[in-house]
Amino acid sequence: MIDGSTTPMENDLRRARDELELRVAERTRELAQAVRVRDEFLSIASHELKTPLTALRLRAQLRERALQTSGTDYFTADRIRQMVETDLKDIGRIIHLVDNMLDITRLQAGKLRLEKEPLDLSALVREVIQRFERQIMASGSSIRIEAPEPVQGRWDRYRIEQVFTNLLTNAVKYGAGNPISVAVWGTPEGGHLRVSDGGIGIAAEDQLRIFRQFERATGEDSGTTGLGLGLYIVRQIVESHGGKITVQSESGRGSSFTVELPYE
Repeated sequence: MIDGSTTPMENDLRRARDELELRVAERTRELAQAVRVRDEFLSIASHELKTPLTALRLRAQLRERALQTSGTDYFTADRIRQMVETDLKDIGRIIHLVDNMLDITRLQAGKLRLEKEPLDLSALVREVIQRFERQIMASGSSIRIEAPEPVQGRWDRYRIEQVFTNLLTNAVKYGAGNPISVAVWGTPEGGHLRVSDGGIGIAAEDQLRIFRQFERATGEDSGTTGLGLGLYIVRQIVESHGGKITVQSESGRGSSFTVELPYE
């Protein structure tokens, strides 16, 4: 038009173009963030997997050298027992890392399916604690269990075991050798599980962050290893059951994680 004004159609086209440009920019940012997350994941995973694999290879090389120089006399029953225990520890660490990597892939793809079955939460907790008894004793901690009654529900046994195992190993890792307490109880709303330790604790500003991907409860200089996925996966499993997980903690005064699960 002569006076330079625009028609309604031109205004509509301009708005449509602006909206399209905005959506493209948002999608570009999302893709860039996804690439950064992927690269961070691969970097952490490769480092964490390399450590136990390097240790296993080094021990294998040392054994080969001992076999060449001393023959089978070097491999006494006590040495073999110690070798097996050390190797199993590193193999278990590798399996745990791989399982976490597979779980995060399933979660991102929306393929973490639950296979619910009748389950006694109290019995499951006692079974897991029995398996971890040696690890708990080696850390200098003791453990107290309060699970006086069966707590029956329909849950995915493997996944709930994964939740409790993660919380228990964190209590051992960060508990500084202090006593650990585990409680299981039922309410009309559902089953409850609490794991408490008297360890290093978690600062208030970090208590939401620890449930995100690649986050840990302690700083990078603490010597703590892992993918930083454990509590993220725990929260996803609990929420996929319709439940929730909360934490109460103070720096230097321990942590208490509580899981609430509806019965069905």
